[in-house]
Amino acid sequence: MKLKEKFYPSLLASECFYPYISKEDILLDAIEKMMDEGYYKRVEAGTFHSEKQRARLSHIVEQHHIGYTQWITNDIATMGLNPASVDKEIRQKTIGKMMELVDMAAESGADRIAMVSGPDPGERLREEAWQGLKEVLQSVLDRMETYPHMVLLLEPLDREAHKMHLIGPSDEAVRLAALADDGRKRCLLSWDSAHTALNGECLGESLRVSAPCLGHIHLANAVLDPEQSGYGDWHMQMGSPGFLDVPCGAGMLEEAAAVLPEEGKLGVSVECRCPADCNPFRIEAECRAFLERILEHDVRL
Repeated sequence: MKLKEKFYPSLLASECFYPYISKEDILLDAIEKMMDEGYYKRVEAGTFHSEKQRARLSHIVEQHHIGYTQWITNDIATMGLNPASVDKEIRQKTIGKMMELVDMAAESGADRIAMVSGPDPGERLREEAWQGLKEVLQSVLDRMETYPHMVLLLEPLDREAHKMHLIGPSDEAVRLAALADDGRKRCLLSWDSAHTALNGECLGESLRVSAPCLGHIHLANAVLDPEQSGYGDWHMQMGSPGFLDVPCGAGMLEEAAAVLPEEGKLGVSVECRCPADCNPFRIEAECRAFLERILEHDVRL
């Protein structure tokens, strides 16, 4: 079988079309053009703050029969909020803002809302932050009961290499998602290859550990040598000097396919940020070609 029988392509529009990130109408023009081509089955982007553009995006989603994942990471960070704060007042403000973002996601036609945990406060306060984050996730999941079709995705980042986030190692991410979800099956993980590698985890083992709540995969590249220029997760292009090439990506998805349920498909996107001096459509074409090569890979499960 081919990997495309287990995975479907998703467009991480907020990265491929990063130069358009503050120009909602132009970004939506690009998204609509990509969806018209019929390759992608899901689109991922940040929050659209214009009511008009949210309505337009909802129409695109419905017209093309695709999924939409709204990433709220920037909305939280730019306001100085933090889901993992040990300050209860900041957590409550974060919950309030996230409630608004859930409603805005629904207006945009989203079936998923995605986030990261927030900074790691250090070993002494880690357990307190962990419990606070669980409280925030549960509050958001309660709000999402208004939208029965919607799922919450949590992306684990690296803890000690570059982004320094609370979540974190795969086993902790799985435990947190399961506890916050409390049997609802609506809190899943968005797994990222770069952050997993920067955590020093074996990619295949991380996928096996994450399998019970795996909701999406980002194929992301990174320089893993701390002594090398560009070390960390900078949403770089695929290939050298990073670790992620086509054989590596195909190997990862083969590992994931082996532990996923037989029914259904999982979304996968290539995370590559378009530099300011590049043509975003060229970056998208490169990401698509990379993903196509991987998804055409033959595997035996």
